[in-house]
Amino acid sequence: MKKLSKFKFFSNNLINKRNFFVNLLIISSLTFVLFKNLDNIRYTYLSSDDGKMYKYDRFFSTLRLSE
Repeated sequence: MKKLSKFKFFSNNLINKRNFFVNLLIISSLTFVLFKNLDNIRYTYLSSDDGKMYKYDRFFSTLRLSE
């Protein structure tokens, strides 16, 4: 234990580095999920009574006829 404290193995700097890398992994995984599901987050597909499909853009509040 004395050798570990001599090399400052349990120092605060090591904990800060570990927290930085863990946060970096969490943020990168969240960005991958957001980019993968961006179409589902941004657009909603609606159907009318006559059977036509419309695409609603949630960011710009526009409604377009879907192909």
